[in-house]
Amino acid sequence: MDVDKIISKIQNGDFKDVKRFIKKNPDQVNNRNSKGVTVLMVACEQGNKELITLLTESGADLNISDEDKKWTALHYAVEKHKTDVVAFLVSSGANVNKQDSGGNTPLHLAVKKNYEDVVKVLLNSKENNNLQVNQQNELGWTALHFACRYGSKDVVELLLKHKDTDVKAETKQGSTPLQLASAHRHKEVVDFLQQQNGINANKVDEEGDTPLHLAVQNHRTDSVAFLVSSGANVNKQDSWGDTPLHLAVWNNYEDVVKVLLNSKENNNLQVNQKNNFSATALHVACQYGSKDVVELLLQHKDTDVKAVMEDGSTALHLACRYGSKDVVELLLQHKDTDVKAVMEDGSTALHLACRYGSKDVVELLLQHKDTDVKAVMEDGSTALHLACRYRSKDVVELLLQHKDTDVNAVTNHGYTPLHLASSHGRTEVVDFLLKQKGMDVNKVNLKGDTPLHLAVQKHKIDVVAFLVSSGGNVNKQDSGGNTPLHLAVKNKYEDVVKVLLNSKENNNLQVNQQNELGWTALHFACRYGSKDVVELLLQQNGTDVKAETKQGSTPLQLASAHRHKEVVDFLQQQNGINANKVDEEGDTPLHLAVQNHRTDSVAFLVSSGANVNKQDSWGDTPLHLAVWNNYEDVVKVLLNSKENNNLQVNQKNNFSATALHVACQYGSKDVVELLLQHKDTDVKAVMEDGSTALHLACRYGSKDVVELLLQHKDTDVKAVMEDGWTALHLACRYGSKDVVELLLQHKDTDVKAVMEDGSTALHLACRYRSKDVVELLLQHKDTDVKAVREHGWTALHLACRYGSKDVVELLLQQNGTDVNAVTNHGYTPLHLASSHGRTEVVDFLLKQKGMDVNKVNLKGDTPLHLAVRNQHYDVVASMLAQDSVKLDIENDDKRTPLLEAVYAAHIGIVHEIITCGAKMNAVDKDGNNCLHIAAEKEEFHSEVKRIPILDECCRELQLDKDRRLSEIVVLSYLASHGASLYHRNDEKVTPLDCIENQHLKEKLKTFLQSLCWWCQEKKATVTLHPCRHTICCQNCCSQMTFKQCPICRQHIRSISGFVCPKSEEKAVQTVAESVECPKCKEKVESFESVMVEEKHLHRVSQKLAGKWQPLGRELGIRQYELDNIKENNPLNVEEQGFQMLLRWWRGNDPEKRTLQILKAALERTECQDALECLSSEFN
Repeated sequence: MDVDKIISKIQNGDFKDVKRFIKKNPDQVNNRNSKGVTVLMVACEQGNKELITLLTESGADLNISDEDKKWTALHYAVEKHKTDVVAFLVSSGANVNKQDSGGNTPLHLAVKKNYEDVVKVLLNSKENNNLQVNQQNELGWTALHFACRYGSKDVVELLLKHKDTDVKAETKQGSTPLQLASAHRHKEVVDFLQQQNGINANKVDEEGDTPLHLAVQNHRTDSVAFLVSSGANVNKQDSWGDTPLHLAVWNNYEDVVKVLLNSKENNNLQVNQKNNFSATALHVACQYGSKDVVELLLQHKDTDVKAVMEDGSTALHLACRYGSKDVVELLLQHKDTDVKAVMEDGSTALHLACRYGSKDVVELLLQHKDTDVKAVMEDGSTALHLACRYRSKDVVELLLQHKDTDVNAVTNHGYTPLHLASSHGRTEVVDFLLKQKGMDVNKVNLKGDTPLHLAVQKHKIDVVAFLVSSGGNVNKQDSGGNTPLHLAVKNKYEDVVKVLLNSKENNNLQVNQQNELGWTALHFACRYGSKDVVELLLQQNGTDVKAETKQGSTPLQLASAHRHKEVVDFLQQQNGINANKVDEEGDTPLHLAVQNHRTDSVAFLVSSGANVNKQDSWGDTPLHLAVWNNYEDVVKVLLNSKENNNLQVNQKNNFSATALHVACQYGSKDVVELLLQHKDTDVKAVMEDGSTALHLACRYGSKDVVELLLQHKDTDVKAVMEDGWTALHLACRYGSKDVVELLLQHKDTDVKAVMEDGSTALHLACRYRSKDVVELLLQHKDTDVKAVREHGWTALHLACRYGSKDVVELLLQQNGTDVNAVTNHGYTPLHLASSHGRTEVVDFLLKQKGMDVNKVNLKGDTPLHLAVRNQHYDVVASMLAQDSVKLDIENDDKRTPLLEAVYAAHIGIVHEIITCGAKMNAVDKDGNNCLHIAAEKEEFHSEVKRIPILDECCRELQLDKDRRLSEIVVLSYLASHGASLYHRNDEKVTPLDCIENQHLKEKLKTFLQSLCWWCQEKKATVTLHPCRHTICCQNCCSQMTFKQCPICRQHIRSISGFVCPKSEEKAVQTVAESVECPKCKEKVESFESVMVEEKHLHRVSQKLAGKWQPLGRELGIRQYELDNIKENNPLNVEEQGFQMLLRWWRGNDPEKRTLQILKAALERTECQDALECLSSEFN
């Protein structure tokens, strides 16, 4: 029976089977289910004492925890309030201090659940001498914290009877038990705790609150009194800077305020202490309007009634701001209250009372002898301004009863009280102000606005009516020259327009008055498309429908320009409209109607005699515009109207284009058809550059339009533009297969026609990589694939230059295409493809029979030179994969591809060329080798594949890896591959001389001297004499034949540091005449003439298996080269071995491809199968 089944039976009350199982299988009593729950835990949860006893006696582990909550059996018993089980477990040795995943012990759980009986068991059991009553959970809470948090006074008392309970313990957030009880308003607990010794009445929690703060907030007056009498700090501030007094005032707890103010212990109370908002208790009291609290504070001898906040507010300011008449009255009775005190913005108490509309407070202030009704704020506002701005007629009335109030006073921006009341629509206030003696209804502010302007702008129609009827000047202009009528019309306030136009007082209204830009009200109405307002204005006697702005625009033109059709139609019906009047852009109403696609307006204007041939500032007629926008219906109206007998259909605009040119350019078949049907349309008309309609249609690729034009009897398919462009050239240039097909079907099309630069249609199609067009042209019998254009370029040259492999493939399928054809400068197609990085094209060309991969241009460059110079890595890689590519051809500057790569500072290409065996000590025309050139570079770039030897160079030169592409590291890399540091150029300078940093120079010399020249892995130990250059290791020395030092070229007389084996040697030293060992001489003679051929490598590679890499290292192949071989042939071990042998074979001169060297390497790497295979090859 598994654990889950047992647990299920216990939970279902089936204990009989469980007991039977436990008795038979006591060894499984501690088994767990997937959640780590044991049978004992479930039994405790269920409270079956008999089963629990059986489990305990059977060896159940009392202290094992589950996986989820980390509860023990005791936790489960406590949680389910099984008091007798708890007692049994404790007496049986259960760990009462065991913590769950939250750090809670069984005592924590019992207290939190308020299980007083369980708490008693845990605290009083004899076995619990080791109970840690102050143990904290993850949040730092003890059992006492929980008891205080949840307000269980009896549990608190039980805990505090325990000798070790810490009444001052703090949670991780700094809360004490007293603070938690206070915060959660458990008065009895607070009272009890306060009687305990060791309580810190001034301890602050994470909010900065002391127990006194919390008692005040919770309105526990008796607790406040007790804490104060116990020495609690009454001036302590919380995180907001509030003292207990602030909090009591803020909450309007009058009884608490009395306790704090009147306690004998409070001689040190700082009644004027400010919080973080610079407010004292009095400020707070005045803000929240409690008269009784304010009175208490004012009775305190130390209260400062003049105290100010950061913005300059006094208690009186705040009382006036919040409109408490009783508080204001109290403050005004205080001898120290300053009625004239001003805030930072200049506000007095009167300003605030007027701003917030408290009539009673204003009345009180005006009765005070020190109140100054003329006092101004920073912006020049008086109390009257504020009262008018904020709609209190009663307050305005009070102020105007005061003898010093100025009804026309102005702010810094020139606003009178009437301006403000009008702007904000305070109708009652405006009405009251207008009745005042001396009221100036037309006074202007600094912007030239009268109250009427402001009322109109803000759409306050009732105020507008009051002002007009009271003498407001309807013709007064603001700083922009606008009258109230202009503003009403501009904002489409039809109701305001009606008031201004129809008022009896408006007999003198100047309806045609112009603003600074020459606009009348009618111009605005037409510009903003308000037909109803236009009608209202035109009903006025004298409204000028032809009035012009300073830029020459009429109302009709503005309505047309902004597409207000209804307004345009209405204006066109008016007498006196000039249908041919032009605006500043040269547009007539007809132009504008066409642009806005108002077909009916166009018809009306044409029938009204509008000039259909009038040109705008671009030279466009209405017909041009209709065609340009593809408005077919408008084109029909213009072409077919009876009034249009004088239509000049071929008129040209400023760009020498007729309407037909424009139609062909934008590809509208229907519009072109309409134009071609017109008797006067000239299909042969040419633009300044010689373009005909057909040219443009071919240029923009419209098959339908081209088809229409080709059907027209006057179309000339051979017509040429500037530079010799025909229609076919253009179609090929822009790659339109359908258009090209149409042209090729036309009998007059000349496929061989050439442009001024010699280009045929085929050249252009290849240049712009249009495979479909090229295919069509190649099917035509007259197409000449060998035709050359300027500079000797064929179609194939262009296709290769611009990288279209598909086009190249098509061309090479044609008889007569020469894959090695050269331009006037000696470039083959491969040169051009390589130079411009067309990798696909290069790969394709390299597969062509007869392709001359090493052909040089007039500057001596091969395709490889150009690919390297232009840093096309992929192209270089493709070319290097060809056996026929020569690596060391010199161009006219005597540069080999390797030198070009170093000049380009492209380390990826440099590495590829070196790997393929390029000559390391080639020199350019100035005698510089690759090291001279590298020394002049600051840094190399483009390490396409990681080159491990660069890291080795960095380590040896003691440089950071971020300098792995610096010139000194690359220089050491090149030198390690055989480039000479001691070669002198034409100026007798060596590469070492080019290195300015002496420290790095010495390190470089040491590094290169310390490594074998050939393997670059082992220390060089063999020294040549007499030059004393130490250049190779014993292993390489045993395989190499050389008579001169590779550094200084001196003849070698002897060597030192090499020991030759005396019997069955694994290597043979063959250093010219210096060999003295008889056995070595014998082997030299027997093997010297035997050479390994490429055919042998395949058979040997079949026997190498996984040993090809050690063999490669023995043969002197560098590790990074071996890595490259493995990466390029990841799944074929046999191919990896063959490529390694081939690299060795190709990388050495014939005299070094000896059987002796290969056999010795095979022996050293213990490749027995390969050795036997090699022996059989030569037997």
